[in-house]
Amino acid sequence: MTEIKINEQIAFLRKQKGLTQEDLAKALGVTNQAVSKWESAQCCPDIQLLPDIAKLFEVSVDELLGYTPVSTSEDIVLMLRKKIEALPKGDDLDFIFRMAAALHVIIFSKEMIAEPYSNMGWDTDDAIELAGEAEWGYSCWSIPEITTIMRSGAVFFSRNKSLTLMNPDINRIVSIIKPFSDTKNLKIAAALYRLTIHSEDAYATVAQICDESGVQAERVKDCLEGEFAPFILEKEGAESEFRFEEMYINILPILSLIDLK
Repeated sequence: MTEIKINEQIAFLRKQKGLTQEDLAKALGVTNQAVSKWESAQCCPDIQLLPDIAKLFEVSVDELLGYTPVSTSEDIVLMLRKKIEALPKGDDLDFIFRMAAALHVIIFSKEMIAEPYSNMGWDTDDAIELAGEAEWGYSCWSIPEITTIMRSGAVFFSRNKSLTLMNPDINRIVSIIKPFSDTKNLKIAAALYRLTIHSEDAYATVAQICDESGVQAERVKDCLEGEFAPFILEKEGAESEFRFEEMYINILPILSLIDLK
């Protein structure tokens, strides 16, 4: 017999929608206590309410009951693609980050509630909600197959079995990281990132970077025209303006994931 987990589904779907128990109760015309009892598995919703609950959460009644055929990975990817393509610009990217954060938390949670940790008080739904809002601090889980790291607004995954570094790869990585190992260079890079990340068309002047970084103009200019030259675009005019090339703008978020004790 298939176990019905409607209490877990309602709690999960409510949080995914960003609703409180009071919000859900008001939308369905029931009391807050009723919703609380549903989610704590003290009782189930009246059968006549199931279509309304499913409609509110934009799922089928079978999905609400947790009683649907297991989807293949291809089905899941297709559903995500359709969901993302249907969202307005801006909302689509927010959704993508939330999904990446959720995947990180799901992997983390699976290990947290398994042996030897057996943290049965762990609430995966709450963790996913906080992670989606970039409210988590630093977390990392590394197992032989995969490593996943999250720090505030950045998420990283590595399929460990596929990662091989040959000498040319190592030399390339060293040449990329080296300019960012200097404190003032990193301040300049962080300033340029903050000033331009909000728009694909945003550029920053030397003066703006000086104000943002606290580094003197001569040093900023030398850095942009020297060590950082391979990483940035320059727009010439009455006053030159700069931004990171798209393929390099991710360097700072990746570096920020590293946590040295």
